[in-house]
Amino acid sequence: MSHPLLFVYGTLTTTAGHPMGALLREHGRHIGHGTIRARLYVIEDPDVPGQNSYPGALPSPDPDDRVHGELYEVNAPDIVFPQIDAFEGCSPDWPEPHEYLRRMIEVAMADGRSVEAQTYLYTWDVSRARHEPSGRFTGAAPDVF
Repeated sequence: MSHPLLFVYGTLTTTAGHPMGALLREHGRHIGHGTIRARLYVIEDPDVPGQNSYPGALPSPDPDDRVHGELYEVNAPDIVFPQIDAFEGCSPDWPEPHEYLRRMIEVAMADGRSVEAQTYLYTWDVSRARHEPSGRFTGAAPDVF
């Protein structure tokens, strides 16, 4: 039986150095770099405006909209997903509407392959967020592919 795949594009990437990313790497295997068809936004944390921001990707109908990130095979999904779901505000303990939802999406890998993987997509209003046209969340993860 194969393990689920997870595409991450910001705080959970290797270079961001976040504890949730470390959890993913402890219980997962890095497959490679890739992109998803989405628009990347930088969201100001409403709890600490001006002091913290984080990325949110929204699916896009435009094939030129790409968000860059990393693909992982999750070897211990019952350990990883509940903790990351809670971190992303989409566990059953969080009130709805959830800020992020974990969904399946097509990932275009750097080596030319295409795979289906889960990712966390942003669901709240982005009218006050800053669109990041590069598709790279360089604020926390400067070396995102």
